[in-house]
Amino acid sequence: MRNFFIIIVILLFVLSFALLIFTRAIAPGIVRRQLVSSFGETCAGCTLDIDRVHVSLVPVSVILEGVHMNAGDPRATAVDAKADRIIGRTSLYSMALHRLVFRGIQVHAPHVVVTEGDLPLPSSKREEVRRRIFVIEGVELIDGTFTYIRVFGTGEGTRKAALHVKDIQASVGKLGTIPSLLDQRVKGEAKGRLENSGHFLLSVETLLLSRVLDVDVDLQMAEQNLADVSRFFQTTDGVKISGILHEGRSSIKVRGKQLGGSARVKYDNLNVQFEKTESHGAISTFLSNLRKSFKLNPSSMDESATDQSGRVELERDTGETLVHFILRGMREAALQVAGMSRK
Repeated sequence: MRNFFIIIVILLFVLSFALLIFTRAIAPGIVRRQLVSSFGETCAGCTLDIDRVHVSLVPVSVILEGVHMNAGDPRATAVDAKADRIIGRTSLYSMALHRLVFRGIQVHAPHVVVTEGDLPLPSSKREEVRRRIFVIEGVELIDGTFTYIRVFGTGEGTRKAALHVKDIQASVGKLGTIPSLLDQRVKGEAKGRLENSGHFLLSVETLLLSRVLDVDVDLQMAEQNLADVSRFFQTTDGVKISGILHEGRSSIKVRGKQLGGSARVKYDNLNVQFEKTESHGAISTFLSNLRKSFKLNPSSMDESATDQSGRVELERDTGETLVHFILRGMREAALQVAGMSRK
């Protein structure tokens, strides 16, 4: 009996040592190779760097530290994303079968920068995305930031406009490439602060792998100082705005090149100035016509401004980025509210 007990102890020691070696030396390498390989297959021309990989077997989970992803061309669309730490519960067995299955992912302190230029996006082959099977049952973003940069022109004539979003807490629902998920809409929600004032709640639904754009966006904002975002719209479209947005809600639906949307806002001390820019697009024409046909209401809080909603239908301009297209729709719908009463 004593010898049997000694053998059991030795076996447990050997097994524990083997598991330690596996989780500390072998498994991290397997995880790193699988993630980098999968990322490269699903995103041509993209790079993924991971400083450290930790693996736990009870329960099976992966911890990535110092994650940096880069994709695209800033002259068209580029994404640069960093995260201090990413934690995901997964299965080493599924990864061995080239199937990435995560039962939940937490992304800590993500910082995402999207840069969009004048060049059109290159055509993508969505069939390549489906080669690698993956399922993510949910993603949670904690204490994130997001920066959107719009670049016009090149060289000395380059103009840049930026929007900054802070204090982001977000979640994304289940998504993947298995047949039961391919045609399901992916839903995400985020809350945070735009520039230095107010707060927002953003909801997005999309068919992630659809060949034709299919995106629904709902944005709610409160107590936003419009001067904070004035520099962005002044650079992009020659529109200088100020005032306080007490309450605002904008809903946008994009189907292919068509956009339909509405806005409902309550604001005060609104002031809009139209300036000349080097490029006059559809938005400049719209605003010029708006200024001629309507007198802007400086406030929606008085009794005379009874109708506080506006609707808009637009067609996406050639080469116009998706983010700018959505922002343009939201802005035009909101400005219609300010000009509802003819004088």
